Amino acid sequence: MNHRAARRRKAAALALAACLLTGCSLSGTAANVDELLRAPQLSGEYSEVQRALNAYLGESAQLKYPTEGEYLSPFLFEDLDGDGQKDAAVLYTCAAKGQNVHLAILERTGEGWQVTQEQEGLSTGVESVTAAAMRDAPGRQLVIGYGNTQGDRFLSVYNYANETLTAVLQQTYSEFLLEDITGNSAQDLVVIGASDGAGLKLQLLTNVEGNFHLAQEMGIPQEVFSGCATLASSVGEDGSHYLVIDGWTGGSGNYLASSILHYNSRLQQLEQYTPLAVEDLYTATLRYFSILRSADLDGDGAVEIPVELGEEDGGVVSLTQERRLCFVSWQDYTSEYRVEKSYGVLDAEYGFYLELPNAWRGQVLLSQNEADQAWEVRNLQNEGVYLSVRVGQPGDAPPGYTSVATLGSQRVQIKVGPRAPFLDHAALQRAVYLL
Repeated sequence: MNHRAARRRKAAALALAACLLTGCSLSGTAANVDELLRAPQLSGEYSEVQRALNAYLGESAQLKYPTEGEYLSPFLFEDLDGDGQKDAAVLYTCAAKGQNVHLAILERTGEGWQVTQEQEGLSTGVESVTAAAMRDAPGRQLVIGYGNTQGDRFLSVYNYANETLTAVLQQTYSEFLLEDITGNSAQDLVVIGASDGAGLKLQLLTNVEGNFHLAQEMGIPQEVFSGCATLASSVGEDGSHYLVIDGWTGGSGNYLASSILHYNSRLQQLEQYTPLAVEDLYTATLRYFSILRSADLDGDGAVEIPVELGEEDGGVVSLTQERRLCFVSWQDYTSEYRVEKSYGVLDAEYGFYLELPNAWRGQVLLSQNEADQAWEVRNLQNEGVYLSVRVGQPGDAPPGYTSVATLGSQRVQIKVGPRAPFLDHAALQRAVYLL
């Protein structure tokens, strides 16, 4: 499943959860995310804001849920104008205003809420919503990513002051990131999108006097990346800031590779970073499985880049499993010396990574267990089974399997073999990562 499809599945799951929590019925409802989101009945402050919005519109608004990002709700409550009072921002569509998403701002008046501003968004769906803390400004700016089913993405940055909502930045984008990149104790905005010619354009907007200002613009040639899949912020051992970019490779665009940018505080700009421990990062990180995206796997602030391993470095994969399974090493290239953080197996069919003991590296093979509908980790001599791994419904596992992770309505189930060194069930509970 591709990244966008995964986001839609996540949104549908959130919508389904909302329906279940509020007691609404799904019978006769189309399996469409927006349709699923019509029904939930809200309570408390959310209900008050929704009633005020509906009264303003003269009809019932259809709430629009973001599919990713910091806020996964159509409601955002923040002090946007810096007056010390919480404001409400609501994302919605309604029949009278067409298909595009609209953004409404409401302020509390006595015991209720009142719409003070509303504005049409840039597309029919919402990708993400974030409130940016601005230095030297009392309020916050809204950063909203819009999208549609054709894959187009549009970014808007809104400022709200004196009951006036202003779009201070609007442009197309592939990925964006709100982080303190420059080390000035305020959030910066990094945007990657298509350039006017071929390739990509990266923009760094820094926080100056309460607004984002363009500080740097750099091109990424099409021969390097034809598109951006992931943009992540990483902090190195020295405390300096890095950007890790996962991009679709030039030409076919079917593979991913990674690049690292470092913020040079002396020159006050981002520049290409070449790790000491590798001659060609692009080639070293080239990978076939597009689900392998860079991430802070262990939560230490440094982003690890996944590297697919061959037989000599990782282990042997049987021919029948080559399109599903792969040995992977997660590397922190922003350390002074490259550091391997984790070694294990990717199950691309179900989208999870299983960490294995590093002592097994290059010493195991992966094969199929048709009787259990599982794959197995065996020693190279194929004489003993270390692990059997399967995905199934709760309660349908063959004897000896233990559930160690949840995948929607299914479970990742593992059976430890009698000859498995350096491993126990307690370790396996911490070893599965959903990608």
